[in-house]
Amino acid sequence: LLAGLVAFYWVTRPLRQVTRRIQAFDIDAPTPLPAPVPLRAGERDELKILEHAHAQMAQRLGEQWQQLRQQDLQRRELVANISHDLRTPLSSLHGYLETLALKEATLSPQERRRYLGIALAQSAKVGRLARALFELARLEHGEVRLEWEVFALPELLQDVLQKFELAAQARGQRLHAEFPPGLPLVRADLGLVERVLTNLLDNALRHAPDGGRVQVQLSALPDSVQVAVQDDGPGVPPTLRGQLFQAPAALGAQRGENGGLGLLIVQRIVQLHGRRIELRESEQGALFVFALPRADAETN
Repeated sequence: LLAGLVAFYWVTRPLRQVTRRIQAFDIDAPTPLPAPVPLRAGERDELKILEHAHAQMAQRLGEQWQQLRQQDLQRRELVANISHDLRTPLSSLHGYLETLALKEATLSPQERRRYLGIALAQSAKVGRLARALFELARLEHGEVRLEWEVFALPELLQDVLQKFELAAQARGQRLHAEFPPGLPLVRADLGLVERVLTNLLDNALRHAPDGGRVQVQLSALPDSVQVAVQDDGPGVPPTLRGQLFQAPAALGAQRGENGGLGLLIVQRIVQLHGRRIELRESEQGALFVFALPRADAETN
């Protein structure tokens, strides 16, 4: 009987260890789960195989849970930042409209026009922020379907640059486009690509100093056309680079009129084209680089 009890204890000992590890699994543990120990080649111990499979499953669940928590935190920060960016112009808009309503008889025509101009500007700011938020929601929920077409990227770039000429001249800024002759055509959604270029140029001009320079360079790659947008502003601090395309909170007070959603919208659009945008190292300013598929590469 004693020999049988000892044998039963040693036979069931690995099973009890696996049971304790499974019962002790806590997905909310503050420390990350250890990586599973690799199995030896030809391992036939069912308990070791079960323990290894459970460790792999626990590690994947922990990683996915951390990602969900991070996404939930970013979503809450996004809602908080958008609420703050909406509250400021709405309060200003309400204040000036209330002043016009209460003091209409005592205001001079010049003061009335000035108050109306400020109210209209704040209303336009709210409208731009609401449109950016709606566009980002459509992109994230997969409601946008690409309308593929073949077009020349330099022609589209020239059209986008013309929209910013007056704003750049007002601050003495220079817009420069550089691309080689005979650049291949691209196959993409023209409207969305125009939005990407618009957001990147608007971001570059806002961060470039008065009298500064914004440069857009196009170059051909084996299967795509690369676009590089660079300004000569202060650049992005190293502490914010990792969160730049994740949450507008990373931009702090420099989020701009669209609440910092411009870069998030750019990232989603580029991802829809099967590419990625990145912030590269630069001696001065910020350098954003992305690529679009070439039309001849698609057909081949």
